[in-house]
Amino acid sequence: MVKSKLGWQLGKCGVLMAVFLAGGSSGFCAEDFVYVVRPGDNPWNLTQRYLKSIRLWPALQEYNQITEANSIIPGQRLRIPVAWLRPTSVVARIVDLRGAAEMVRGEERLALRTGMAVTLGASVRTGPESSLAIEYPDGSRSLLGPDSELRLVNLARLPVAAAQQVRIDLRRGRLENAVQRQPSNGGGRFVIDTPAAVAAVRGTRFRIVAHDDALRAETLEGSVLLANRAGRAVVGDGRGSLAHAGRPPARPVALLAAPQLDQMPERLDRLPLQFAFPAVTGALHYRTQLAPLPGFSAVASDRVSQAPRATSSPDLANGSYLVRVRAIDANGLEGLDANRQVVIHARPEPPMLRQPAPDGIVVDERPEFLWSEGSAPGDYRFQLASNAQFAPLLVDVGEIARPPFVAPHALPLGQYYWRVARRTPVDGEGPFSDAQPFRRLPASPTVDAPQQAGNRLNLRWRAGAPDERYQLQLSPDQAFASDVIEAETSQPVLSIDKPAAGVYFVRVRTLAPGQPASPWGETQRVEVTRNYWPILLMVAATLLIVF
Repeated sequence: MVKSKLGWQLGKCGVLMAVFLAGGSSGFCAEDFVYVVRPGDNPWNLTQRYLKSIRLWPALQEYNQITEANSIIPGQRLRIPVAWLRPTSVVARIVDLRGAAEMVRGEERLALRTGMAVTLGASVRTGPESSLAIEYPDGSRSLLGPDSELRLVNLARLPVAAAQQVRIDLRRGRLENAVQRQPSNGGGRFVIDTPAAVAAVRGTRFRIVAHDDALRAETLEGSVLLANRAGRAVVGDGRGSLAHAGRPPARPVALLAAPQLDQMPERLDRLPLQFAFPAVTGALHYRTQLAPLPGFSAVASDRVSQAPRATSSPDLANGSYLVRVRAIDANGLEGLDANRQVVIHARPEPPMLRQPAPDGIVVDERPEFLWSEGSAPGDYRFQLASNAQFAPLLVDVGEIARPPFVAPHALPLGQYYWRVARRTPVDGEGPFSDAQPFRRLPASPTVDAPQQAGNRLNLRWRAGAPDERYQLQLSPDQAFASDVIEAETSQPVLSIDKPAAGVYFVRVRTLAPGQPASPWGETQRVEVTRNYWPILLMVAATLLIVF
């Protein structure tokens, strides 16, 4: 009986765990724990203290070729199959959650929340825009990505080994892991089963993606052993491998280099994130993840793009984030992470500026400003300056309940920039809108009622500044699209040849030195009458000749 157990343990050790390459150390069998004998130890009391059954003490003695129970001495190294050690039950918990996720056991479905324990044997599932972080008692963590499902098969603490045992069945999806290094005397293990292969580690950072009968493994630190019935491969630091059911794992290859994010701004006030960076050689796609700081937590945004561009979802909350970007090769293996910390301050979103329009013209000394209103409670802050840097500020007014806002004092002629920020009780004051330029120009006059004198049409309007000129248009078309008579003058008066009888429209605008032309003044309607005096004179002359 004992020999059959020993043979099973050794066979399992040889097939499943084989050799690890960890820091250049020699290989070890992950199913054996090495115990260093202390004074007073013997096979019987060791079995009583640490093994699952007192009946295992003869097996322990035979396994280590101990002929006499009292012959072991302090400092001697005993090998104990891990399967014989008595475990202590421990609990893994959800330490962070983004989106919707559930735990399923039989017919029971339970919505997950931060702080909940993960039940052994139950399935944990995430939605398409969800992720969650599971923390184990030793501080190791797993990040379950969107549209993923796992089952926690085993979780135990081995007190004698000061080690932890974790076994996960990853049925589909993405699992990123940061596993604490286990004691070198064995006993600890972290194993992930997938339909294609088994991944086993003893302290590393690695990613596993399971899809149908395929597996992708990417090692960031340490080593990962991939094994199935067809073969095995050790995936070292900075390398990745593929595995398919029924085929040996592929030869590990180097992961793609991390993208360069040096130029990414440290503060973002607009969402979604759109940051272009140099392409990575060999990359077909790029993945961008944003996780709230501090620490390793669930991913708030997970996006894949074809272009070398860091992207995000548009609905991230304000806060500090870790941006992680990596390149993806033709086999779907994801490369090394490029990490960048950023602060997002995009809430509440700034309003849309409406009036004055971009590059608009105003003539009022105290113009009126309009912008869109938010639906949530809050107020606004208005700023006005003569340059796009808003230094110095000409107007800075907060706690505006709602638009419109009228300039508090007269504005001289010239170029201006304005912007508005929104403030809410939840998010405080958000970012300002993009600066919107406008010009204040002199108001154009309105033509007085025209005077008709003989063959002349006399036009007059209010005078402006001494250095201003005027442009006048006269047309039978109210839209001034055709048959336009146009003239320019430095005086607020103009006399032109009287046009043919009919209805006309006339307007004038100001041309100030160094400024664009002002908007046209109000259009005036003019009815030009026929001049009958020449006809009457001709009739009179004819009558004198006749009579």
